[in-house]
Amino acid sequence: MDLLKENGIFAQATLIMGDRSDSHNSIQQLRDFVNNVDPDLAIFMVLTPFPGTDLYKTAREKGWLEEDNWANYDMAHAVMPTEHLTVPEVQEELYLCYRDFYGSIKRRITGVFSKNVFKRKTYRYMASQGLLQYMRDLY
Repeated sequence: MDLLKENGIFAQATLIMGDRSDSHNSIQQLRDFVNNVDPDLAIFMVLTPFPGTDLYKTAREKGWLEEDNWANYDMAHAVMPTEHLTVPEVQEELYLCYRDFYGSIKRRITGVFSKNVFKRKTYRYMASQGLLQYMRDLY
């Protein structure tokens, strides 16, 4: 990440959480890691057992799947627990990952005023959407 940043290259990290062994502690370590490497953009996703994969077959056989609505098989909705977390806890951990990364005022401000055009446009777009949502919630 440092090398990319030093050369003005936009750095994105895409991370998957919700592995069977994941716990509150291991996902906190993931949050700490991504904050330490400090990419320009972080995308967090939940491990999703898509039909046709070995993971899906195993999850079906072991009874891990708690969701039959295919619309929720999108890597944004938890559909199976881990050994340590319930499905709602996995979902909350996903929210915490986003809140922890994008909740940083310093990260928001440096993003909005970044010299990197893509980063600046991305953060300005996110800021405008947040402002619009805030205004919608007023009414």
